[in-house]
Amino acid sequence: MKNTGLKNETFVGDILKSGSLVITEKNSAGVRLFRESDSRDGVISGKLTRPNYDTAELKKSIDTTIFELIPNRPPEGPDTVLRSVYNVVTQSVNDLTLEVQRLNTQVNDLSAKVSELEIVSESLRIEVDNEKLKANIADEQATIANRQISTTTIDLQNAVQNSINEAVQRVSLTARVEALQESFRVQKELTEEREKQNAAQNALEGLNGFFQQTENSGWKISANDIKDEGRKGIYFNVENSRDFEWKNGEKGVAFFNFSTEEQTFTISEGIPWIQFPTSFKVPARTEQSAGVTTVTYKVSEVGKTSKRKKVLEGTVVINTSSGDKLQLKAYYRKEVKRKDKWGSKGTAQAFVGEDKTGG
Repeated sequence: MKNTGLKNETFVGDILKSGSLVITEKNSAGVRLFRESDSRDGVISGKLTRPNYDTAELKKSIDTTIFELIPNRPPEGPDTVLRSVYNVVTQSVNDLTLEVQRLNTQVNDLSAKVSELEIVSESLRIEVDNEKLKANIADEQATIANRQISTTTIDLQNAVQNSINEAVQRVSLTARVEALQESFRVQKELTEEREKQNAAQNALEGLNGFFQQTENSGWKISANDIKDEGRKGIYFNVENSRDFEWKNGEKGVAFFNFSTEEQTFTISEGIPWIQFPTSFKVPARTEQSAGVTTVTYKVSEVGKTSKRKKVLEGTVVINTSSGDKLQLKAYYRKEVKRKDKWGSKGTAQAFVGEDKTGG
């Protein structure tokens, strides 16, 4: 490898002898030019300046003890957040404010509806109290009438017995036998009549308007199967064409026989949206217990109506083999005008000899 610059021993020797005179000088433009072929290129010269220090003052500066430093603390400014975060939060506050205003409006509307419903509820409560008062009066009158009937029956029995005793004393043995037979017949009829009345009274205890009694038959909807006393009979309500709710008579209707013979009950007039068994048997009375048969039924949806919240009404007419005629009311409240979509509920079936209504 070629020795150039300070690696060249001959050149270094010349420098030691002549100093900077052997080093290439700057040209007229003040630039040093080097040639690769020149082994002395690459070396430049400069003046060596030796500093002159004031030793006494220098020692003072070295011995100076710094006992306090002023910390470099940044200035404190107010709490701030990024604009991107601020914009999101501000928009959220605006949205929540609008939502609060909307909810306040909705709360006011609902409060008005609640007040309206409270007024309606209070009026209905007054009406229910009136109906209960009427029912209590009717029950009290029925109790008084039953007592009067019992007293009259006893007096009649005593009068008949006294008349028979007097007649027996005046007539012959044949007449006495006939009189005794007549007495037996009369007492039997009175006993049967009293048992029939007791059977009817025991069977038809319940809410006024939810039972009917004729001479030999009757029907009843159990008090624990009644949610709305305002509609006397079968009643169901449908909201939004699908939400079906039984109000009265979900467990069916109990039909009673107060006579000593089995009876056949026949549906002579019906309702399009209620299906009953065409006919059914009701057992005979046993002493003071009426014969009973529970009848369930199938209710079906109807089509479009002329207006909303329409209450459909109908009457089921039942004829008995003893000649009695019973009538049973039914109500169907339909909330929408369009066709209902709940299909049908219940089955048309007779449970002879059973009371499944819980009455």
